[in-house]
Amino acid sequence: MTQKNSPPNQQNNEEKTNASRRKFLQNVGLAGLSAGAATVAGQGLLEDVSAETPIKDNAIADESRAMHGGSPVADTTFKTPDGSTEVVLPPLKERVLAIKQLLIEKKIINEQGVQGFVDYYEKVVGPHLGAAVVAHAWKNPDWKAKLLAPPEEKPFQAAILIRDFLFNTVNPDTGKPYLSDQITFGLTIGPEGEYIRIFANGEQQENGKTIFVHNLVTCTVCSCYPQALLGTQPMWYKSQQYRARSVSDPFGVLVEFAEDAHKGKVDHLKKFKDYTAKIDELRVWDSNSEVRFFVIPEMPKAWANLSENELRKRVTRNAMLGAEILYS
Repeated sequence: MTQKNSPPNQQNNEEKTNASRRKFLQNVGLAGLSAGAATVAGQGLLEDVSAETPIKDNAIADESRAMHGGSPVADTTFKTPDGSTEVVLPPLKERVLAIKQLLIEKKIINEQGVQGFVDYYEKVVGPHLGAAVVAHAWKNPDWKAKLLAPPEEKPFQAAILIRDFLFNTVNPDTGKPYLSDQITFGLTIGPEGEYIRIFANGEQQENGKTIFVHNLVTCTVCSCYPQALLGTQPMWYKSQQYRARSVSDPFGVLVEFAEDAHKGKVDHLKKFKDYTAKIDELRVWDSNSEVRFFVIPEMPKAWANLSENELRKRVTRNAMLGAEILYS
């Protein structure tokens, strides 16, 4: 947390950060208004990894589910008289949609501009960027090591390394670099991208010992998130249930994600149990306005001979938050 009496250089850095965020939001808002729906980059991958977590029936009906052990990954549902299932929107989502509709009716904003803004975050800046970073790290151990261990004087060096990679690497889906100045609006790697820390799941050497670490990303205050590499937050990440239980019961959260993602896949659930049995430390990283966190998941051994391009297509958004384990 930032101290009330910050040193002058820290205050200057905070002012620069806030100014860059305001400038970015202004630019991307104008881009959305003028362009409407943004160009899709890697749409096939996005459709695969951006779907919401499956809905569970019989969930507790309000945001107090966190206190009652409710699922952090489910929306509430109910049966209609005709037997169909409908989703009960959380109170916050209802308020947001109501405010949006009022702003549109008063012509303060328009639907095209809103959709352009959403499309920018979901398609131009999205999980395909993070997946490319993960695949490159898997195939280049030295580069991965630099991401994980920045020098003390440059704690956010990872943003520069990732920028150079994404600016100079062609996306096979588009034939163009993953990022450009037009996409990042002059920022390092896009929204909230200058201040990012990278962690890896798997075996690590610490104090002369080999331990198996699993990292989970959350934001207990609101929904701070590595948007520069993953696009917009999924609804479950913003929910009170996830924000509360990710710190009070992180292992339980992992179990619920595994059960939702691998229903009926006995082999995957067995692999999940084998994976969790190896964990020596489960570390939860609480994002805030000053730093974002991003996870390089453990690569399944069966993927060792795949190309970098093949690997990136197998990396999911949830795995880059530590909420999902990848299996072959």
